[in-house]
Amino acid sequence: MEVNEIKKIIISRTDKIGDLLLSIPSFFMARKMFPNAEIMILVRNYNYEIVKNLPYIDRIIKIDDYSEKELENEIKSFNADIFIALYNDKIISKLARKSGASYRVGPISKIYSIFSFNKGVWQKRSHSIKNEAEYNLDLIRKIDPKRYDEVFEINSKIYLEQENIDVANMYIDKNKISGKVLVVNPFMGGSAKTITDEQYQNLLQKIYDRREDISIIIACHISEKERAEKILKGIGREKVYVFANEGSVLNLAGIIDKATVYLGGSTGPTHLAGALGKNIVAIYPNKKTQHPIRWGVINNKNVKYIIPDRPERKVVENYSKEDKYFSSYDESIEKEIVDALDESLR
Repeated sequence: MEVNEIKKIIISRTDKIGDLLLSIPSFFMARKMFPNAEIMILVRNYNYEIVKNLPYIDRIIKIDDYSEKELENEIKSFNADIFIALYNDKIISKLARKSGASYRVGPISKIYSIFSFNKGVWQKRSHSIKNEAEYNLDLIRKIDPKRYDEVFEINSKIYLEQENIDVANMYIDKNKISGKVLVVNPFMGGSAKTITDEQYQNLLQKIYDRREDISIIIACHISEKERAEKILKGIGREKVYVFANEGSVLNLAGIIDKATVYLGGSTGPTHLAGALGKNIVAIYPNKKTQHPIRWGVINNKNVKYIIPDRPERKVVENYSKEDKYFSSYDESIEKEIVDALDESLR
């Protein structure tokens, strides 16, 4: 199919924030390959703020705002030439079929996906041999490999609005924060192992005492404010603050953008920091499906990964669903994190 023949493209990514952020390079490449096409993105409501500012996206559908039938009608009426599912489930497979698109591209992993995507790509993502962003890009490349290779460029940038910048500036001014800033997001949605609140408290206390020239902002969602304030109280130092976000996710991004260094686990805010080009210290598991190879930050070389159960340490980690915290975390890992933060703050 010739470039000029492609008039309308739908790209779907309807899962978590981190997954969405690792899809931005695919949105960008779709635009580079088809500069004159109208591109529609399907996302969850909580990801809308991130994609609405991407200058190369024409239209966004928040799928939570529609009934199943309304969504099907909306997709069908768009008359897409290409439908790309970067993440697939039964609902998205059905939408692909309903779209009537000549090219329906998606990962082939379930039986129902075989019947939904006539340009499917066999992907065993659970093998985790590459980054999630690369798996996504493989689907974009499937449309026209030659054209893809000709114009290939990695772009994972996100865009803040002035109101997000203003929120961050007002917070910084109100608390009289200056100099070097460590922003930390200690909380996880449960998709990967992490360290406990008390362990975060202790390591933040140690980096603060080693570097008296820094301020620490514990950034979180408003629902985690009580936990964050407990960590703050436990640190027991002056220049430590809590930013509990109850507005746009880009307000959180505005605070992260103020960081000299960002600290966090394998979660959405870490990928926000990556998209903003920040220096990052990230705590990740060694498990294949949670490892940085699969879920690491894309397009940012300023990331130091700390893996408590990496092979050379010869520790056995329990990966049952009930065990959310590293049993392999100890004083040596704490020191490794503090040293990495100290180096990044210089």
